Amino acid sequence: MLTKPSRTAWLGALAISAVCLSASVPAVYAGKPGVFVANDTYFTLENASLAAGGDSPLMQFSLKLHNGGRGAVDFNGYGVRVVDKAGNRYPARLGSKQSARVQPGKEQTFDFYSQLAPGVKAEGLKVDLYAWDGSGADQTRDIGALPVADSLPGGVPTASQTVVRLKEADAAAKEDVFLTFVQGDGFRVVENGKPYLYMNLYVTGSGKTDVTLPSGLQYRLLTSDGRTLAAALSGSDGSALLPNETVQRTVKAELSEQSVGPLTLQLVTPDAGEDKVLGSLPLGGLPDAIKLGSEKPLVRYGTGSGLTVVAEKAKAIRQEDGMLVQSTVTVRNDSDRMIAVPSLSGAYQFGKDGFTAASEARSSRDAYLAPKAAVSFSYTALLPSGVEPDAAQLVVRMKEDTVAAGTSVGSGTTASASGGSTSSGANTANSGAAGTAGSAGTSASGSSAGGSASGSSSAGGSTSGTSAASGTGGQTKAGTSGSGTTSSSSGTASGSKTDGRPVMVVGLQGIAQQYNPTMAAKSYEYGTPLPLAASSLIDSKLDMSLVELHLHENTDYGYKTAIAKVKYTNRGSSVLTLPDVGTELLNSQGLAFPGVRQTSAASTIMPGTSYVVAYSFMVPADEKGDNIAFRVTDPKAIAPGKLDLGTFRIAAQREEEYGKISFYPFDVNIDANNLATTYSTSTGYSYHLNLSLTIEQREPVIIDQNFSKMEFELVDGLGRVLGSQSAGFTGTQKLITGTQRISFTNVKTEQIESGVTIRVYETIDTPNGPAKRLVREFQP
Repeated sequence: MLTKPSRTAWLGALAISAVCLSASVPAVYAGKPGVFVANDTYFTLENASLAAGGDSPLMQFSLKLHNGGRGAVDFNGYGVRVVDKAGNRYPARLGSKQSARVQPGKEQTFDFYSQLAPGVKAEGLKVDLYAWDGSGADQTRDIGALPVADSLPGGVPTASQTVVRLKEADAAAKEDVFLTFVQGDGFRVVENGKPYLYMNLYVTGSGKTDVTLPSGLQYRLLTSDGRTLAAALSGSDGSALLPNETVQRTVKAELSEQSVGPLTLQLVTPDAGEDKVLGSLPLGGLPDAIKLGSEKPLVRYGTGSGLTVVAEKAKAIRQEDGMLVQSTVTVRNDSDRMIAVPSLSGAYQFGKDGFTAASEARSSRDAYLAPKAAVSFSYTALLPSGVEPDAAQLVVRMKEDTVAAGTSVGSGTTASASGGSTSSGANTANSGAAGTAGSAGTSASGSSAGGSASGSSSAGGSTSGTSAASGTGGQTKAGTSGSGTTSSSSGTASGSKTDGRPVMVVGLQGIAQQYNPTMAAKSYEYGTPLPLAASSLIDSKLDMSLVELHLHENTDYGYKTAIAKVKYTNRGSSVLTLPDVGTELLNSQGLAFPGVRQTSAASTIMPGTSYVVAYSFMVPADEKGDNIAFRVTDPKAIAPGKLDLGTFRIAAQREEEYGKISFYPFDVNIDANNLATTYSTSTGYSYHLNLSLTIEQREPVIIDQNFSKMEFELVDGLGRVLGSQSAGFTGTQKLITGTQRISFTNVKTEQIESGVTIRVYETIDTPNGPAKRLVREFQP
């Protein structure tokens, strides 16, 4: 620890015994530079912020006086100035009136700002402290200097931030209020056939009271060739900023047809017929889309809610009318608290002006996300024919109400903000400057010596032309000199309604493309839950399983019939809607054959129960069923297209010639049979099939009158059907274990013959008529 008060020290962990001091000593952090004015009293530099852009580069900082001595320290005895690397001195002005006397054992913060010369860099910049001393040539005595670069906020380069003194944009504002603008993420998006740039800004207000962005503050983009593009705030959030609070605001500008090159965002205000540039943010070129697999915070710089957005994956499936593109975005809660799930939407853009909205499906409908939990959003759209999916981009937006609610926190961490306590005292310091012309500085006293800095510098280098307030963003037409008319706006960007602010633009280079979806389908085991993509059609607590799939040849019609049974299981604690999903069978070439749902089915399913729904398909007669795929779709999400919820590779199940017959969830065994003939004057000749059956239900699945039936056909030696009869597994005449009698009546006399065959079918009623599956043939 230094004992000389005229030098700067790097403070170590300072520990002073209470025996040596009559007052408690303020805490000192290891490794922080300080300027000592006594053995136990020193200054530290806090919360420095430098904005190098604009006509009047501005530095904002705070000095904290730590008084570890026995008596009060009067800040009026000291002055402050800023010195750059070349030795140029700049006056520092006190931001507000406050007590200048710091009591023993206390700390107090004094806020300053200083206007610097254009082009000043943070490197080599320092805050110089001096004491008023009549013995010196300039009435001052140097105490020490504090490096500015060490106090700038980490992670925010000075080139990506700018500071605006609010009074320069609003004459009614207080002297001590500043707005720090930090550059955030940028997004190039297409809306209504036009390209736009969205740029997030993170704004922090200083001072002691709430502030709002002034209406006189306008925004514009400066292109590399000197043209200006009008910009405006996007959205309608005009809420006030609490002192030291950081909020997100978004600027929107329509891009010109010409190449814009590197861009600079300028914050301007009209001044005597010419725009005065208060701050500049060099943005560089147009922002690139992020790659698949990348992740980013939903918002940055202390304004976020702890959510991370991940561009998880994407796939494209070629269809007759274009490419069906499906992308998955995951929102992850990296915080330790519950957070509301943001309201997101998606769209695909391609080329200069092409875009199409996407349907959305969520993996969970919960309103809140638990700590470390995640929710997935799936966005699906049909790109027009000729558009390659790897040239498209996914634009994810967050609705305005969720942006406003989720991006504001109580205290900012990145912008310059005064901190510490204010101690009352007998003296009051004002904002006057003190010093001489050769050694300008700011004292806390009310008197002012020569060399004080003016409140603002004149605007230099601003784009010539006429400024006009405008409520909408549009391109500025530049003249031959490059100076043209600039249309700026401080209001809200108007125009056609969008789905909120962009939060992510994902390039789809490397997207997985499926030209034969059967080959790309996942292998599947019958009876296990289908791993379907998130969909609003299917509740997340409802499992869907494929339990049966059989093929049957229809020799009379030249095609085969496939019948699939799907089991739904409600794992939740409440009644759920039974979804009307779409189903398809895909052959080895990837050709799809749509399924038809049974005519009637339950509309809801009780908690803790399972229900079976049957689907029938017509497939080519040469289909063997060895290498096929079962696809589940949402037929309404992107109508007339279909949202693929999952495609699974399977093989059709084979019918057994002997033993049990599967009518899921029942297994039926024909233990014995015989056929008898009778004659009645009322019914004529009849065949009577006597069966001894064993029926077992393998799983507790709910069945009703809509369930499939067993149909028995009596066929003669020529293949003619002499009669048929159906029997169900429900109702008063249902099939049960034991002896059953199946009668075929009204058989013509000439058809009575021996050598008949019994065919047993499973039949399902569909909108296209009954679908039949041959399960057994035998001769009684």
